[in-house]
Amino acid sequence: MNVFERTGDLVEMSAVSDLVNGWPGGIIQAGRHNVFVSPIFLVNQLYSAHRGDVRLAAIVSGPTFNTSAEGANIPTLDAMASRTSDGKTIVIKAVNTSRTSSLATTINLQGATPTRAELHTITAPSLTVANNFSQPDAVSIKTTTIASGRSFVVTLPKHSVSVIVLRTR
Repeated sequence: MNVFERTGDLVEMSAVSDLVNGWPGGIIQAGRHNVFVSPIFLVNQLYSAHRGDVRLAAIVSGPTFNTSAEGANIPTLDAMASRTSDGKTIVIKAVNTSRTSSLATTINLQGATPTRAELHTITAPSLTVANNFSQPDAVSIKTTTIASGRSFVVTLPKHSVSVIVLRTR
């Protein structure tokens, strides 16, 4: 999703093809008496609800890992930033790809001072946890208020997708 937003001038729209009860499962599962949504649905919901109109320059540095599928020095943290056209809200979307470790990351802002900050995070205790009919909220979006300023630290849980929403003056 971050790739789509970083290349927004190239990708005008994206959509999930298997919306309900699709072949690989669909992002919404409906039965006779219950319904639940997948973590993919939650990420789409989170990213859709928190969008900026203007991409911001973001310098991201941190630990890397090696994989036979993708090569060497793959960043553990994938992040992008945007703001609303009125300049009142900055949105930072951050993915911690580590399967084993949380990641404390320092955010330094230039040209804006946040007055309020919220952290919206999707994660689970393990990668095998999934929503199902008996546990429809095993994976959900958790929202907390966080301390912020021109420089602040956020801890991103292992294997998580987070959106940091900063309200500015």
